[in-house]
Amino acid sequence: MTDNSPAILLRQVTLSHGARVLLDRADLSLASGTFTVLAGANGHGKTTLMRALLGLHPVHEGEIRTLGRKPSAARRWIGYMPQERRIPAPQLTGKALISASWRGTSLGLPGWGQGAKTALKAALTLTGAEALAAQPLNQLSGGERQRLFLAEALLDNPALLILDEPLSGMDMDWQRRILAMLRARCRETGMAVLMSCHGLEEVSRFADHLLQISQRKLELSDVAL
Repeated sequence: MTDNSPAILLRQVTLSHGARVLLDRADLSLASGTFTVLAGANGHGKTTLMRALLGLHPVHEGEIRTLGRKPSAARRWIGYMPQERRIPAPQLTGKALISASWRGTSLGLPGWGQGAKTALKAALTLTGAEALAAQPLNQLSGGERQRLFLAEALLDNPALLILDEPLSGMDMDWQRRILAMLRARCRETGMAVLMSCHGLEEVSRFADHLLQISQRKLELSDVAL
């Protein structure tokens, strides 16, 4: 999509979980083509913020825009990788799982043509998961499954990629490869990335911004984490 709007825009946003306020009148603007790492202590609202950006968690006050639209209207241009992923059938192969995500098609339904095959190959290549796709998910390590799930999030060339702890289970070498790939995609395609993770020291070589949730506020800093 071609739009000069910020990839993510928050205006005086308040988010809560039950009676607990997680964000209080927060403002934020993140441009397309930027790689932002989201940090904060467990339970301070990182996942809730990501879900709100997808239209999956209500905003108590204020306004959120993703790619210039209401979150629910922008979903088709957003790739999302949740922190926890339920596998519907452990014996399912990675290829079958990702194929079911192609532009809203369901496994076994028409639409899995040459275009989808090309997109699948490209996504698997980006995450180095080509050799993993034919194997049952229950035979793969946690880090290998993470690479497949990331390929799924990249399948439709999203304008915004929201990743909740995508590097968990990966060894250091694969973490660096994935971080380098994400940074390159931001530069080459204009895709924006918002990613939560641990180990900020390693990520600092690749990200543009650090977004910290602290004391119910968002604090954005540039370059060095």
